[in-house]
Amino acid sequence: MTMHMFARGLLSVFLTLLAVGCVTAQGGGDAVRIPTGDGITGYHEILAGKEPRPFEITARVFAPAECDGAGLPAVIIQHGSGNPNVDWYPRLARALKEEGIVAIVPNSHSPRGIRETGTNQAQLSKANRVYDTFSVFRYVQTHPCVDPERIGLTGYSFGGVISIDSVESALADRLGGGRVYKATLPVYPSCQGIFEVTRPTNTKVHMLLGEADDYTPASYCLDSIDARRASGWDIEATVFEGAHHGFNRTFPVRRLPNNWAFGDCGVFLIGEDGYEVSVEHGASTEFGWTAFANTLVERCARRGPSFGGSPALSQKTLDFTVAYFKENL
Repeated sequence: MTMHMFARGLLSVFLTLLAVGCVTAQGGGDAVRIPTGDGITGYHEILAGKEPRPFEITARVFAPAECDGAGLPAVIIQHGSGNPNVDWYPRLARALKEEGIVAIVPNSHSPRGIRETGTNQAQLSKANRVYDTFSVFRYVQTHPCVDPERIGLTGYSFGGVISIDSVESALADRLGGGRVYKATLPVYPSCQGIFEVTRPTNTKVHMLLGEADDYTPASYCLDSIDARRASGWDIEATVFEGAHHGFNRTFPVRRLPNNWAFGDCGVFLIGEDGYEVSVEHGASTEFGWTAFANTLVERCARRGPSFGGSPALSQKTLDFTVAYFKENL
């Protein structure tokens, strides 16, 4: 084989991997490992104080080279159900860093051998993602550049759910290390899981929603605002007109034929014991997260939600995010 043919073969392999999503941008940042827990099936285990199996997740930290003692604000950027190794996360992290905000991008999937959960949400529970996020929160509190009272959280889709539920005092009191987030920005989250008795932390919350989102419909979030405010939440929402799920991405809207959407499943109530229940569909985390997710798939979920955005919407999301945290941290 000639060198030319060998090089052409390598290029062909690279393009093939890129096409199937196995080669993705890492985008810089300092790689760290963060102790957390694994095997958590629901919020009831967190509230009961159950100790999970020790585990470590990875993260990338974007901070100025010389900033010890600077007391900078920080933002944790939580990925959704998709592969977290995509260019949006380092792109946003670099933009925050340029404005003097330390950014950290955790990865809850890869250390567990998970590529994505959109096609099978039973792989990793919401409670475990919350536990991971608070583990990162406690880690960031010890970073030499960061003011531990000025930490924010943003997340996308499943990560947006985490950005909402992390404001619940019941969870923050258990996992926050004595502190709470100053501001969170959930982006196209699912708002179907509702705490029957909600006690918010002193955190400013602003949701970014897509008007045309058929993956996690904005209506659930908009319908929840008045009740949350009545319970003491400092919460607002901005709806991007005509935007679909994933509007922060630069590629055009497309269907995800193998992904499950739960928008037709109604509201899930989370009791003070931490169990999440769909009365209508007979699903409960009392029997584990896997059973809960699989029951919803069988009885009310559907495949093929839309996903994607545009360069303009992506930039709009980035600009909104940076401005929001500059103002509120």
